[in-house]
Amino acid sequence: MKKRLLSVLLCVAMTAAMVIGCGAKEEKKDDSANTKSSSEDKDGKIYLLHKGLDYYAWAAMQEAFDKYAGDLDCDYEILNAENDVSKQVEQFKTVLTQNPKAIIVTAIDSESLIDCVKEANDADIPIGVYDTPITGGDIDITVDCDNLMAGQQAAEIIVDKLKEKNGEEKGKVLNVFGDLASQVMQERKQGFDDVMEKYPNIEVIEASGKGDRLLSQDAASNALAANEDIDAVHAPCDNAFYGVYEAVEAAGKLKKVGEDGHIIMVSLDGEPAALDRISEGYMDGTVNLDWHAVAAICLEMMDKYIFEGKDLPDTYEAKDSYFKFSWDSTEIKDATEWKGPWISLPTHKIDKDNAQDPNNSGRYSADVLGIEY
Repeated sequence: MKKRLLSVLLCVAMTAAMVIGCGAKEEKKDDSANTKSSSEDKDGKIYLLHKGLDYYAWAAMQEAFDKYAGDLDCDYEILNAENDVSKQVEQFKTVLTQNPKAIIVTAIDSESLIDCVKEANDADIPIGVYDTPITGGDIDITVDCDNLMAGQQAAEIIVDKLKEKNGEEKGKVLNVFGDLASQVMQERKQGFDDVMEKYPNIEVIEASGKGDRLLSQDAASNALAANEDIDAVHAPCDNAFYGVYEAVEAAGKLKKVGEDGHIIMVSLDGEPAALDRISEGYMDGTVNLDWHAVAAICLEMMDKYIFEGKDLPDTYEAKDSYFKFSWDSTEIKDATEWKGPWISLPTHKIDKDNAQDPNNSGRYSADVLGIEY
């Protein structure tokens, strides 16, 4: 049975400190045993420190982790920071005292947990990071989506649509960018800018929406009022885009693709509501990021390699994954801003032809995990 996102939010808020799994996957190790894997002498559980459930994609990350960890029969607990940096720091510090087998975390911002990671390093506690990288300390595995690629692909969609509309790559584009305290938003903006800089006849107007729906709506409303000739609008995530979409509608400029006066609209993430608007013809495209998989893949790599004291392979193979992807494999790189291996999942463009592909993050999250708007 499908669950409403509101139900997920309420349930998790009420049970944030509850253990969600049962039965440890591995037997407890003798404290006197010397092993290669630092996690094997830990008697505690695996902790997932999740940044919050404010956004659909974040809820899906947690649900996918829950499903995969349950299938592995792990002993684990999920803590929700409710998008509060100070709360997440305190949760991390508390978990450090619990003799955990491992800590897996998605940071609210990229710097707030660096000191906590270093404390975990000193205690030989394995650390996995997903979605938003932590830019310091030794991380056993980081898994995110290729946000630079995603920003580039969103810009490419807009450039192609401008050429269709104006006969060449020219026009005025509103980019309502996200919170630059987050490396995710930094990379998405950088990718977008890198493409747009190639086209001198495309004018880009920038407005900060912080990735927030209401702030993005206000920013877009002001920009639309000041610029009657905007050809395209872009937001760096679907949550922010819904505010931009509402601003376009409130300005009386919401037209379907192909209709006179249509404003090209592109975002990133591939949530179900965005997929539906593409299918309906109001939105031109989005970029699919496999956000539903990042937390689970983080646990997968720790379970298969880190806990076993094995070296990671050079590539992550899609055919061996718990999920189905549109790509074959991706390189496991060495991070440069922090120490440790890094898997960045490839992204792909979505238009009307592939909007309802069952393997898109939005469709998987709605149809398999049961999360609806």
